[in-house]
Amino acid sequence: MPTSNSSHVVAFDAVSRMCVVFLLLLMSSSCSPPMSVNPKANILPRLAEKHYVSYDGDHFGYRNWKPAAPHTVIIGIHGISGHSGDYKYLTKHLRSNDRGVAIYAPETRGQGMDANKKRRGDIMNSREWTKDLYTFTSLVRKAHPKARIIWLGESMGTLIIMHAYHTTPHGFKKPDALIFASPIVDISSKISAWKLGAMRVAAFLFPQLRISLETLSTGERPVVTKDDIHQEQANKNEWYIPRYTLRLLLTLGNMADRLKKLAADTRCPILILNGGMDIFTSKEKVDEFCASFPKDISRTHHYYKDSFHLLLYDHQREKIFRDISAWLKTAR
Repeated sequence: MPTSNSSHVVAFDAVSRMCVVFLLLLMSSSCSPPMSVNPKANILPRLAEKHYVSYDGDHFGYRNWKPAAPHTVIIGIHGISGHSGDYKYLTKHLRSNDRGVAIYAPETRGQGMDANKKRRGDIMNSREWTKDLYTFTSLVRKAHPKARIIWLGESMGTLIIMHAYHTTPHGFKKPDALIFASPIVDISSKISAWKLGAMRVAAFLFPQLRISLETLSTGERPVVTKDDIHQEQANKNEWYIPRYTLRLLLTLGNMADRLKKLAADTRCPILILNGGMDIFTSKEKVDEFCASFPKDISRTHHYYKDSFHLLLYDHQREKIFRDISAWLKTAR
């Protein structure tokens, strides 16, 4: 027969277990979105004049320039806190110099011009970006069935195009080539170990908790173009996002950690562009990334010693655009 003390221990242990179960249930119910049927799920994807309907019925804007019969279509994916207008200077160059090349630039789910304002700064899962990109690409293919398709990712966009290339949904076709402008190949080493650990724990408990990018930095103000005017303007733009969810930031970190491994299995022509003044990724890390691709595929790497992170806005952009045009003529 158990003693009084042992009975108290058993009772206390049972209560403790019940409390843990209760807390786990409470956390899961508060952190997970409620299950519901999406009334837009039966809407078929389509390409309208200024927006497209994605796989789940959500609408996303896009910008494009297209000659009458393009032989090549570039689909440009912008970076964090960016928007489709980030490709305006490249579009201007193509209009004057590459009449056979079209460019389509969609807005990115969870970023500054997402029509769902509550979703800005957040993403449920990176697979959503993949499905959006393949949906948009398939619609563009239908509009230009004879053109080759090239994905151009800038900054965060490089993570999206690389992971999408390696997770092709059934029934969809990969792009014909990839362009990486200022690839994000290293995030973890930029954040102190204790901050990264705290983020992972906090993201598990509170995935929708939002923090600013400055919170993760060492206090150094990021300079992304030579004259720094772009950053001053960006903070005032309607697509500027002051804070991101821990879920989105950790998703990007995990994607960056896998980039070199994915590069080793890539089987298409690639172009890599990076600047020596890029505060987010060092020359050495980008060199390692470039070296990770198979030796038997077409690899071109242009390094701009005096350029900053936002190459498509920076002072050497015209040279960069000429290099892109030259590569397009050879990457077959």
